[in-house]
Amino acid sequence: MADLTIKPSDEARMAARRLSAQAQAAGYKPEALHTYTDTSGTALYWRIRAKHDNGDKWIRPMYHGGGQYRFGEPPAPAGGKPLYGLHALALQPDDAVFLVEGEKAADALLRLGHVAVTSGAADSANVADWTPLVGRSVTIWPDNDEAGAKYLADCLPLLQAAGVAAISIVDVSVLSLPSKGDVVDWLAAHQPAELAALPLIEVEMPDTGPEPFERDSEPTPWPADCLPGAMQEAAQAIAEHVQAPEPLAGMAVLAAVAHVAQRIANADHPKMGAMPCSLFVLSLANSGDRKSATFSLATHPITQSEIEQRQRHKTQAEAVERQAAAARGPEREDILQDRPRDPRSVYTEATLEKIVSDFVRGSRPALSWSSDEAAQFFGGHTLKSDTRAGALGVLTRLFDGRGVERDRIGQDSGSGVRYNVRFGLFLSGQPSVIASSLTDPLLRDQGLLPRFLLSSPPSLAGGRFLDESTLTQRADHDQRLGRYWAVLGRMNQQPENVDQYGGLELPSATLSTDATALWLAFYNATEARQAPLDGDLTGSLQAFGGRAGELAVRVATVFAVWRHFEQPAEHLLVSGEDMARACSLVSYSLAEWLRLSETTQLSATERDAQELLKFLQRDDVRWKTFTKSAIATKGYGPLRKDKDRRNAALNELVRRQWLTFDGASFTLQGMQLSGRANANSANPANSQGWSGGEVSKISTISISNSPKPSFSELALSSPPPVTTAPPVPALDSQSIDDWSAAYEAADHLLTGTDEVKF
Repeated sequence: MADLTIKPSDEARMAARRLSAQAQAAGYKPEALHTYTDTSGTALYWRIRAKHDNGDKWIRPMYHGGGQYRFGEPPAPAGGKPLYGLHALALQPDDAVFLVEGEKAADALLRLGHVAVTSGAADSANVADWTPLVGRSVTIWPDNDEAGAKYLADCLPLLQAAGVAAISIVDVSVLSLPSKGDVVDWLAAHQPAELAALPLIEVEMPDTGPEPFERDSEPTPWPADCLPGAMQEAAQAIAEHVQAPEPLAGMAVLAAVAHVAQRIANADHPKMGAMPCSLFVLSLANSGDRKSATFSLATHPITQSEIEQRQRHKTQAEAVERQAAAARGPEREDILQDRPRDPRSVYTEATLEKIVSDFVRGSRPALSWSSDEAAQFFGGHTLKSDTRAGALGVLTRLFDGRGVERDRIGQDSGSGVRYNVRFGLFLSGQPSVIASSLTDPLLRDQGLLPRFLLSSPPSLAGGRFLDESTLTQRADHDQRLGRYWAVLGRMNQQPENVDQYGGLELPSATLSTDATALWLAFYNATEARQAPLDGDLTGSLQAFGGRAGELAVRVATVFAVWRHFEQPAEHLLVSGEDMARACSLVSYSLAEWLRLSETTQLSATERDAQELLKFLQRDDVRWKTFTKSAIATKGYGPLRKDKDRRNAALNELVRRQWLTFDGASFTLQGMQLSGRANANSANPANSQGWSGGEVSKISTISISNSPKPSFSELALSSPPPVTTAPPVPALDSQSIDDWSAAYEAADHLLTGTDEVKF
């Protein structure tokens, strides 16, 4: 594993040598120069360590300020002094962490590739900033003496208050260490692999702090490589250029390709035979998460083609209407019959009534409806109470490929039927729009929601920064999008094969043997999940599991059509890779439905409180303390104009102890959502993949949550600061020999082959 220590610069070593000259003259020999950094690895200050032959230690801090190096430390942030080893925390964010006493002990573990931190000496715990350890699993390794026991006692409540995920303690009483022995002494007598078998005391974390929204859960990870070829590249490119979540971009690409594929081929279900490969897609994202921008790039060649076609159509239609206006009687009607068909295939501002009417009146045989106002779809005119049953029937008929039927009174009412048409539905909206819909028995029982592929990724808002280099990276110059647009353009130019009634005549994409086997395994696995006693897709979610097999066939067919145009072949065949990707994507959608079904068990007030809390925690410095008027005017958008909802949400957060209220202002409690992480392995060595013996649990310790003391600068006994910085000459080996030798000796001790063989 890589050495994680930070080596000081030559300039810093020279400065340390100058500042320690008096101590060296008194017989102290350089031992180490430890670099305290921020998370990026930038040096903040250093700690000079030297030791006398009589065992006395000489340790002084050094920092660079005012153009010179001097004894002391820079002013500490309000939260406390930085930990030693912050760079390693950032480099390996998923690893468990060793907490040790002193920089020398931390370096011993960092050199072996383990994440290790320290606040410094045994009396330093109360002035350190422990918040970087939020959500991490921490193993404390105290020195084998009274000072080590004190350091342990000081650190325990501070770690718990900081919000670490788990705490364990190395039981130094059984390690056979000498008095004052530490990790360096232990490593001198043991193999690094033995770190995985350290005897640990697991600390029982108290159940204190704010009450979580227990049914909330982390978004489902977007499956890697779930789209074929240039579709996958395009999704990644769109996510990068738009700075949108990849699931949002991936679903937009899938929807765009499915829109065209539905008029090229049918899916061939292993049990039910031919069916449309049309898809219903629902993407949930907050306002401002760039849903429209992702869909715009995904559908670019389709949109451009339709703009050109509709402009030509307008010119041709106007010419026919002028000709008809100059004619008389029956001749006028005959001329109007020659009006060209509307070339539109993607509707954005529409109603279901309009789409059905256009189908009946002779529109193109494959249409799609795209809207970023899912709230209006589910709660607006389309599904209003007096017509919703009929609208749901129309939507499910279209999805199933059973055509449309329209009955109206009157000669010019537009009544009629049309079969063999295809329809895709691509909706996006805020997560709250689906909350009530999931518990709506009509939407569930008629099977509309289970027909949707769902994604609900976390927002990237607040982190979508730009720099000069990103301004030169344009989407229309990206070769990944160029390849995708070229294939989608060829698909879009494929002539429609229709019968005499205007219905599509489509071939079916045959499933290969591998695809059939994969589908069968996926179908049976999903069926098992619907078992009433131990399945997770039961009750209202059973319909979603029951529809998964069909959706997998449809998605795999879309992929097969795409490949047929990306790499032309004689036969349209669904490969095993197509089916594997489709099953992965449908599994992702099922996991999202399952997650949202759990989250939506929250009441309306709880959901408001949860969203308000997320808003506050995105900028917890600004909203650490606030008034009612501030949250009403500058707070969470959906609650600004609704005083009753806002107050109810605030009261819920106070009840759950996320907020406190003193009669005048609110104070935000707890840790950021981003800090919530699953506990890593209790032993940091295990997080590196060691295969050691089992960790023995010696006993259990309970701790209480005591407040963190405020920071106060430690008094340092040191020589006066160096007031001038001499010119820095070109460095040679002689000018830094003492410190280089000290570092080489330390490296040799821990990595050499003659004293400790690893």
